Amino acid sequence: MPVTKVTDGDTIHVTYLGVDERVRLIGIDTPEVPWYGGKGECYGVEAGLYARSRLSAKTVRLSFDQAHRDRYGRLLAYVYLGGELFNLTLVRLGYATSDAVPPDTAMAPKFSAAEREARAAGRGLWSACPAAGG
Repeated sequence: MPVTKVTDGDTIHVTYLGVDERVRLIGIDTPEVPWYGGKGECYGVEAGLYARSRLSAKTVRLSFDQAHRDRYGRLLAYVYLGGELFNLTLVRLGYATSDAVPPDTAMAPKFSAAEREARAAGRGLWSACPAAGG
């Protein structure tokens, strides 16, 4: 399905069943961006720009876990760009932390392992953001 907008590092819009839907990438969390009047966090702009560069106007596949929507009405999904699990890429490269929120924890062990590896290697936010331990 086509990506119509990249909101930030962990939220995109796609055309799903003919409707524009917000999609929250599950299992991960990227720092907040200042683009919408909120307070930006360390490495939020970098994560948002990376997601935009990789996903804007691309076609992705969504895979769901247990819950299909969050309390804000967003679809909750693992986002695949070709064969690449983009959620995992964000954690591996240090743009996101793992964030297991039950009941959607099927990929939590993979995301936690990728976070440990990124932290140990000082990738992305792990070296750029003192509060993250960098």
